[in-house]
Amino acid sequence: MCLSTVYNEKREVLAKNVATVKAEKGRLIFTDILGIPTAVNGTIEKVDLMENEIFVAQSEKQPA
Repeated sequence: MCLSTVYNEKREVLAKNVATVKAEKGRLIFTDILGIPTAVNGTIEKVDLMENEIFVAQSEKQPA
């Protein structure tokens, strides 16, 4: 099983053990292995499948 860790631009952890990612109206929703969602405003900058890492550029702006 491959689970990922999500980081922001400062390499701070936003979510761990992420099993699914969903893009929804300018938000990214990361759901972990227990089914707990974490919503982040921003865009995916990089996904490293070998290292199980997802990098996000966060935005302050709320999606419309």
